[in-house]
Amino acid sequence: MENEILTFGSINQDIFIKTSDYPNQGDTVWVKDIEYQPGGKGANQAIALARLGCNVKFIGAVGDDTSGNNMISNLKFSGVDTKYVSKVSEVRTGNFIVILDKSAENTMLGTLGANKYIDKQQLEKAFEEVKSRYFLLQLETNSSAIEYSLKLAREKNMIVILDPAPVDGYKEKYLKYVDIITPNQQEAEKISGIKVNDKESAIQAAHIIYKKGVGNVIVKLGKQGSIFYDGNKSTFIPAYKVNAVNTVGAGDVFVAALTSYLSLHNNECMEEAIKYATAASAIKVSGRKTQSAIPTDEEVLKFIKNYTL
Repeated sequence: MENEILTFGSINQDIFIKTSDYPNQGDTVWVKDIEYQPGGKGANQAIALARLGCNVKFIGAVGDDTSGNNMISNLKFSGVDTKYVSKVSEVRTGNFIVILDKSAENTMLGTLGANKYIDKQQLEKAFEEVKSRYFLLQLETNSSAIEYSLKLAREKNMIVILDPAPVDGYKEKYLKYVDIITPNQQEAEKISGIKVNDKESAIQAAHIIYKKGVGNVIVKLGKQGSIFYDGNKSTFIPAYKVNAVNTVGAGDVFVAALTSYLSLHNNECMEEAIKYATAASAIKVSGRKTQSAIPTDEEVLKFIKNYTL
């Protein structure tokens, strides 16, 4: 089907805490409020794809609890096909506590919950039934399911796009299945083995990652922009300057927008896809909430057209 994307990943209930000061060990810091929001890298990416106009088939798992029911309802409301989202009995839906500081950067504590319980049969059914050219995933589930999904995607000659986050889920054996990878600075350091703190070191890291078997490497440098390397040349794509309010989910929107653009334009121009993804991410961080701040395709194109330094 046109612009159909198969994606696989986590579904979480997020609890947001905004604070000006982190507590020292043993201290108490009072905050004004906490806020419950739907989240999970997989769910964020699936919803972003749907908002951007894709026909999204999502593989994931929730617990048989109130949070799980709410997460599935939210996905359906956002236009995501949840046929391949399972409910796991006697297991809680994944939960994350997200601490936002005054600069809008985040620190997270989380439990995978039901995200650990995605099995082979669930994956096989999705890959057998879905006719998609693109497969998007990240690492916030269990390693055996991740590796098996990569093998299934390769068997179907799908274009595999990997967001290698969270970094502690990374395994080098995944790379041989990946066509496009989008690490941030910390993830690029883990994969390449070198320190990444500027454009020059990001280019070096991209070269190292490319040599590990990935055809297209995009190293995200936050508010600086991104480095793209395809084996022939390195290109720097600058970020759009915006007032960041909430950076949670920015990477999810980036990789979803990248995937959406490539699908819609038949993989024609990676640099244009990265510019589009950068704009989508800039819009996202300008909003207070995670999923409701995800833009539509029309909003991204309007932002690019009207943007001035």
